Amino acid sequence: MNVDDAATVSYLGADHGLAALYDVAGLTMMWSVLNAWLQGTAMLRTAGVDAATFAPFAQMMAAGVATWLPGYAEQIDSGSYPAEVAALETDARSMAHLIEECEALGVNAQLPKLFKALADRSIAAGHGGEQYPVLIEEFAKPHSG
Repeated sequence: MNVDDAATVSYLGADHGLAALYDVAGLTMMWSVLNAWLQGTAMLRTAGVDAATFAPFAQMMAAGVATWLPGYAEQIDSGSYPAEVAALETDARSMAHLIEECEALGVNAQLPKLFKALADRSIAAGHGGEQYPVLIEEFAKPHSG
């Protein structure tokens, strides 16, 4: 973050608690992106690729994924998740492949297994033909154990 970004002030409404909620929601984004980068870095290290070499590619990927957020937000806000790009079932197959690759490389697969578990629950609930943002329904549920 540069100094100019840190000085930006955003009005989030009269509810002062909302600012704190935005803060922790931002931390969720931060840790998720950083942990995904660390996962990929661990995988690439097995092939002799250092973190500095992977960082620009990862930055490009993160920026690309960020461009999806407005369209995904529209789906979430409307409660409709048409599979315009891919169905969740397709994503789940990719997640399974990621888990297999991690395990084959001897890299911890706990993070991709979490992704897959969320997708599997959503698919079991009948959402396999919908697009990825349908997972909001899983994230919105309280933890069940």
